[in-house]
Amino acid sequence: MSVYVSGIGIISSLGKNYSEHKQHLFDLKEGISKHLYKNHDSILESYTGSITSDPEVPEQYKDETRNFKFAFTAFEEALASSGVNLKAYHNIAVCLGTSLGGKSAGQNALYQFEEGERQVDASLLEKASVYHIADELMAYHDIVGASYVISTACSASNNAVILGTQLLQDGDCDLAICGGCDELSDISLAGFTSLGAINTEMACQPYSSGKGINLGEGAGFVVLVKDQSLAKYGKIIGGLITSDGYHITAPKPTGEGAAQIAKQLVTQAGIDYSEIDYINGHGTGTQANDKMEKNMYGKFFPTTTLISSTKGQTGHTLGAAGIIELINCLAAIEEQTVPATKNEIGIEGFPENFVYHQKREYPIRNALNFSFAFGGNNSGVLLSSLDSPLDSPLETLPARENLKMAILSSVASISKNESLSITYEKVASNFNDFEALRFKGARPPKTVNPAQFRKMDDFSKMVAVTTAQALIESNINLKKQDTSKVGIVFTTLSGPVEVVEGIEKQITTEGYAHVSASRFPFTVMNAAAGMLSIIFKITGPLSVISTNSGALDGIQYAKEMMRNDNLDYVILVSANQWTDMSFMWWQQLNYDSQMFVGSDYCSAQVLSRQALDNSPIILGSKQLKYSHKTFTDVMTIFDAALQNLLSDLGLTIKDIKGFVWNERKKAVSSDYDFLANLSEYYNMPNLASGQFGFSSNGAGEELDYTVNESIEKGYYLVLSYSIFGGISFAIIEKR
Repeated sequence: MSVYVSGIGIISSLGKNYSEHKQHLFDLKEGISKHLYKNHDSILESYTGSITSDPEVPEQYKDETRNFKFAFTAFEEALASSGVNLKAYHNIAVCLGTSLGGKSAGQNALYQFEEGERQVDASLLEKASVYHIADELMAYHDIVGASYVISTACSASNNAVILGTQLLQDGDCDLAICGGCDELSDISLAGFTSLGAINTEMACQPYSSGKGINLGEGAGFVVLVKDQSLAKYGKIIGGLITSDGYHITAPKPTGEGAAQIAKQLVTQAGIDYSEIDYINGHGTGTQANDKMEKNMYGKFFPTTTLISSTKGQTGHTLGAAGIIELINCLAAIEEQTVPATKNEIGIEGFPENFVYHQKREYPIRNALNFSFAFGGNNSGVLLSSLDSPLDSPLETLPARENLKMAILSSVASISKNESLSITYEKVASNFNDFEALRFKGARPPKTVNPAQFRKMDDFSKMVAVTTAQALIESNINLKKQDTSKVGIVFTTLSGPVEVVEGIEKQITTEGYAHVSASRFPFTVMNAAAGMLSIIFKITGPLSVISTNSGALDGIQYAKEMMRNDNLDYVILVSANQWTDMSFMWWQQLNYDSQMFVGSDYCSAQVLSRQALDNSPIILGSKQLKYSHKTFTDVMTIFDAALQNLLSDLGLTIKDIKGFVWNERKKAVSSDYDFLANLSEYYNMPNLASGQFGFSSNGAGEELDYTVNESIEKGYYLVLSYSIFGGISFAIIEKR
């Protein structure tokens, strides 16, 4: 069975839909031009791939961010071109890759807060989250299913397609809608300008002299199905993620991570490198990236494999880059034509299989799309043709045997663990009744390089110390492991919000060109996870999801990663951070100040496919996302999902001895009301009732509690919920 592309939707600086984008792509139309940007008194002129007019959206979304409008437009086109009836599917997964999400709304809210406003409109605050866009896309179509918002910077949407393909192939969804979006933003413009990475003279020139990148914006989606009768554009054969474990911004010069992707994909597909007809490279226009790619392609691929980068027309669209360029691969397959690299300043030293200046007709059966990102994150997707006479014989990589993951260790930044040297202070708001626990510092263990530790932001430090202790307690010696067989799944609601706000405030005082170049790389959601791969030399897959339900949402992703990449271990890390503006966020979004005590928090679990005699086992998990549901709706949806999971596991509700849920995360929510009545509904105790003095707001304290507290042997239900609609749960066996 294969995974087919049934629908495509896209908006970019080249066009407002797939047809227009494709036409202008092959015509080598200029999508990059000089634009003016203003933030307070600072003005920046920059060549960008800007979408000059916002797309039309329904009236209810008129005040949404441009990023949402791009995503909505591409999402709707993909569904329309596919022709699928969403009501015919009962297990839909939406996989969205984005670097920024709603951060432009967050910047607006921050500036209002800094000017003294303490009641910023709640709808603006809601739009500011990274996962808001996916929530609203699902709400618009009343989809009840799973939502994975992947935020690994520039590889995010490639990773979204990989996950969607795996979920489909493994039977964990029956329809996957995968894509990505990002808009031009002040923080990206300022950060890359301050790094000196922007080509200030002209549109970027990939695979040339390396004068720098240009930023762009846009969105794209593909609808993935297993029903061949719905296939229209091609097949997704498979994908792979690797980590360099080398540097937070620069790729490893040898290109080992990218080369490993190519090697594994051709091996698993049963083909030779020569059977890859086209590669859409990452091709940014920087010397560090383009030289690495040139060397890697020359080492492994013959000159019959044609290569180009389309960023010279669209700019670097960050989290949307992977999907936009994957769609360019599908267009190349459809037209049997390689789009050219737009270049005006010379291509000295690059071989003839790099396609410049003019499109090249070429028989394309198989294409490979690469995306690379900050944190050393590498991603590749292998695609194949569909229609005769060039029908590729390749099929989507088969599902691997299902597995149950053992929890070798679990460590939390707030715990009874005396080995952790983390300090906190309790802080009270000066404008409302909320209180929260703030991370004040930590002493790194011997397994963490102190020089690297000093350079990190506080969020990354908290994550590094907690994860280091989890690895120590797992008794795994990474120096004796093949770390390409170790993965990292990182979940977060907030990401590194402190450093993000710091850069956004610095723009107002120092200007676009003078924000901190050393701190900017830590603004991306995957920075802390990337630092883990660097510190511990982990070269396996790494991915980050933004969620209000924390570690429980990461469990399914960890399982897909371990199962499909044949990993020995996955490190599941969940972390959140708050700032003074969070006091207002909690107030305006109707958290209960008498119950909710926020906290900087991190939990880390080392998961293994091999269980020790007494290791807790994750038997299964489920993520439910929905919007605007009543108490009765929530009860019906949850009960059906729970009963289905129990049935799959050969259990009944009577086998569950109790549940674990942190009632401190109290807000006006039908999901909270339902969970508060769960004991009565299922006649089982909440073992964590009254046990927490804080809420991490979805960073996994429930899972850590289940592992580390003295709970008798048996089966337990572990729960978390999103204040924006949805409940996630897992069944854990304590042994």
